Amino acid sequence: MAEIFNKVGRPPVANACTHNVMVRFDDLEWDSFIGMMEKANQDVKATFIKQLVFSRPFRVLKTDRSLAVFCAKLSEFFAQFRTVGVNYDLVVKELKSGFSENKAMTMLYKLEKATLEMTSVMHEVKDLAKRFEGQWLQQLNQS
Repeated sequence: MAEIFNKVGRPPVANACTHNVMVRFDDLEWDSFIGMMEKANQDVKATFIKQLVFSRPFRVLKTDRSLAVFCAKLSEFFAQFRTVGVNYDLVVKELKSGFSENKAMTMLYKLEKATLEMTSVMHEVKDLAKRFEGQWLQQLNQS
């Protein structure tokens, strides 16, 4: 007959943490410590202290809300730009098949003007993106 094991409680750990150290902070030290934890994106105080004590590397990530908003707006703009490209193709096909040659040429001329305007807007957006990237890199280098 097989032996029956009593499985109660947690399973034993090979290298259990049995030693405890207590650290006390004053208010200024505590604020500084919490600030460091937030910058390192850590939630567990004990893990963060271990990393500091044993000189394990920890990452400090800074997020810039303006960069996130700029990237979202830029992505939205390019999505609209792709939509315009698809519609452009459909309009040209419809002009070729549904209108006389003179009427189609007149409308294509208007479409060409609108395309040139859109191209100039696109160049402005590229210039703004380069300027924003330059400013963002300067801020990154200063911090």
